[in-house]
Amino acid sequence: MWRRFGVLFFSLLMISACGSKTHAVPSGYHSYNLEKVSSAVEQLEFQPDLPEYIPVPMISVVSDIYQDDGSELMDLSFYTPDNDLLTIQFSQEEIDTPWMDPEELPINDDIDGVYEDNRFSKKLTWEKDGVTYLMTYRTSVAPEEGNEQSVTRQQLVEVARSFHS
Repeated sequence: MWRRFGVLFFSLLMISACGSKTHAVPSGYHSYNLEKVSSAVEQLEFQPDLPEYIPVPMISVVSDIYQDDGSELMDLSFYTPDNDLLTIQFSQEEIDTPWMDPEELPINDDIDGVYEDNRFSKKLTWEKDGVTYLMTYRTSVAPEEGNEQSVTRQQLVEVARSFHS
């Protein structure tokens, strides 16, 4: 009897341990190489949050840590099979980015962001706990007039929410 109880207890423990580390990726979103990204982020002097998923299928990710006016920044660049690019930039300072037509929007109850959609890219930036995040999506070629880029504003907002859930 105790043996069965022990096997059952161990099985339940393993199931709950596995379930607590796994996040379901919503339909329309994609997983990424979290292990590679986490090891790159560990090199920073600060620890930003990471997304649970991204809005594009990834074939490779490249990380780059650099200094800008004495501030440490990191770029994570996710490339798709079509060579589209999703870049997530982290900094403890405000990220200086030119805005053409910025739109303020809520990301969640505690966080507001700034969004821009122009013909060449879509950008979303926000700040949380002293870290500034800038997510930029670019297609490999400029879309034809009237054609929409494959990643939507709502997808970028959902990915931003997944950083802090």
